[in-house]
Amino acid sequence: MAQSFLSRLYNYSDSGFFITFILFFNQKSSKGLNKFFNKIPYFGLYKFSFFVLLGTLIFKIFLPQYLYHMVWAVLLFFFLLTLVSLHLIEKFSKKKSDNFLAVYFSAMIGRLFICIIFAAFFILTDRSHVFNFSINFLLLYLLFLGFEINGIMTNLRHHFKKGIGNE
Repeated sequence: MAQSFLSRLYNYSDSGFFITFILFFNQKSSKGLNKFFNKIPYFGLYKFSFFVLLGTLIFKIFLPQYLYHMVWAVLLFFFLLTLVSLHLIEKFSKKKSDNFLAVYFSAMIGRLFICIIFAAFFILTDRSHVFNFSINFLLLYLLFLGFEINGIMTNLRHHFKKGIGNE
């Protein structure tokens, strides 16, 4: 008996939370709602992480053989790593705004080393699923890195439009 995509998603999530959240984000928001979400620190990261989580959930429903069995731990790791990285970049670039690139690239190097240690730990402890872990880890690393780069580029574009840093 074939089920539709939405019914499988609804049954898989134990409630209609994910479907409700999707419908909530697809609505046209009012200016007041935009102001509310703009006050939430790192809301873009939360929204991006939700969509990555949703994509992973859909992938787990339809193609579970390609997902690492602890993909949720890897997702949580990347979410927390990106959150801490953004917080540190913001904190240190406020102290010295002229050293933004040094702070950003230092955070990227630190993030790379932390990711190598995390990956080495998982590869050494779970040798039977190395291929699935490696592919899932690489894809999630690139997704979250792309999110961070997109955020930085958006921020830099905003500064250049204002005339800041155009010397």
